[in-house]
Amino acid sequence: MEFPIIDVSKQSVSQFATEGSKAKAMRSVAWYRVVRPTLVLGTWLLAALYIRWCLANASEEELSLNAFMPGIMGIGIVALAMILWTFGRQMDAMSTNRVRRMPQTSEAQAPQTTHEIPEGDAGRCLVAYHDADGMISHVMSVREFEREAA
Repeated sequence: MEFPIIDVSKQSVSQFATEGSKAKAMRSVAWYRVVRPTLVLGTWLLAALYIRWCLANASEEELSLNAFMPGIMGIGIVALAMILWTFGRQMDAMSTNRVRRMPQTSEAQAPQTTHEIPEGDAGRCLVAYHDADGMISHVMSVREFEREAA
C-alpha cells in the first residue's frame, strides 16, 4: 500500500478495489475500520483491568511510595536522557548549519510533471516555495498552484 496508515483507514471500498479484488478491498476496510481499532481498544481495556486487579490485590507495603521509587526514577532517567538527546541534536544541527540545497536548474531543464491528486485529499498535496537561503518561504496546495499556473 502506498498511502500513509492514517490515510488508508479513511479510504472507501472502491479506493481499495483499485489495488485488488473486491473481496480484498472488503477485508482491508474491515481490518482498518473495525478489527484493528477493536484490537487496540481491547488491549488498552485489558491493561487497565490488569492494573486495577494488581492494585486491588496489593498489600499496603507494595502500594507505598518506596515500592514505586525505583520505577519512577527509571522512567525519569529515560525521559531526561531523551530530552538531553533532543537538545543536543538541535544544537548540533544549528552549529553545523546543515542546509540541503536543491541544485539550480533553468526553466528549460526543469522536468514537467503532472500530479495526480486523490479525490477528497487535495489538502495533503502541497507545493513549497523556497527563499534564497533554501528555507521554505510559503506553501500552497497543488490545486492553488495549478490555478495560478493556468
